[in-house]
Amino acid sequence: MKKILITLMAMATLFSCSQIKDNCIIKGQFSSGDGEVVVLPYQKVQSKQEYDSLSFNAKIKDGKFELQLDAEKVSRQIRIKMGKEYISYTVFSEPGVINLKVKDGKLIGSGSTLNDEYHQLLSELNYEAYNKLKYNKNPNSEEKKTIDNYISKLWNLSKEYPKSIPLTQLFYEKYWGADVKTLDKIINSFSEEIRESYYLKEMLIRKENMERVAIGKQAPIFSLTSVNGEEIALDRYKGKYLLVDFWASWCGPCRAGIPNLKEIYKDYKSKGLEILSVSTDADEKAWLKAVDQEQMPWSQVRDTKSISNAYNITYIPMIFLIDPNGKIIDKGLHGEAIRNRVEELISKK
Repeated sequence: MKKILITLMAMATLFSCSQIKDNCIIKGQFSSGDGEVVVLPYQKVQSKQEYDSLSFNAKIKDGKFELQLDAEKVSRQIRIKMGKEYISYTVFSEPGVINLKVKDGKLIGSGSTLNDEYHQLLSELNYEAYNKLKYNKNPNSEEKKTIDNYISKLWNLSKEYPKSIPLTQLFYEKYWGADVKTLDKIINSFSEEIRESYYLKEMLIRKENMERVAIGKQAPIFSLTSVNGEEIALDRYKGKYLLVDFWASWCGPCRAGIPNLKEIYKDYKSKGLEILSVSTDADEKAWLKAVDQEQMPWSQVRDTKSISNAYNITYIPMIFLIDPNGKIIDKGLHGEAIRNRVEELISKK
């Protein structure tokens, strides 16, 4: 009996160690009360369904909860609801256990090296002050100084801590929309040892995608099914100028620009212009409804990820202008600039 008990204890210990090795376990200990906790997705999501499937949820009973996440080394937003009170915290996950408690009305995490490092960096950078200003388009002199200090300190820290995975997240957040040169500089600022970490890999993929769809490059070939069930391949437009419009039913600026595209199409279709609308809608029904409402007289296809990723679509509307040989000759066009560019090209024919 004693041998069996020892064996079971050993197996339990092994299982527990395996859980910690392969997962991030978050434990909460509050004074009392019931509630709910949710850990939001760190990944890019295309729909509420995907958002829900990638979230982690647990009930809080008598002030306690435990959640088991995957062990990806990333920052994640935690939101806790206790009665009418909401508390949030950003945790930097890694294999092991992170303990949360409330102190002075704020959540505090302990037990994780990367999480401690992440919050130390936030403190050094005065991130809280910067975070309030980062979307301010017209900062005053003091606010601009806070923003400039943050950016300067961020780059200095990359020299001090080239192996810091949490620091890569802060660069990713700040420079997710940066140009190829800046992304290359960021990637090369960090050690080869962490090159495979999540945020550096994401920046590398973005850099490669930007290079792939730079002006002067051949447009990536794709084939998608149209709203009518027809297979639409990019090379069917060879010999014509083509506007590829990435849009979505929920995107106000996208739909506001459709009347302009209709006018351009009416004026230049007979002169060799075609348009292809590529929806990024995750919800097929919403896409079909919008297509019916807008009545666009050109082909309509839908892509949820792969083509959008290949074309490095980080915001919409995004319009690419492709020449008769399949080369990208312009992109990011809006409003009257679309007509002007089409007129310039077609008048040269």
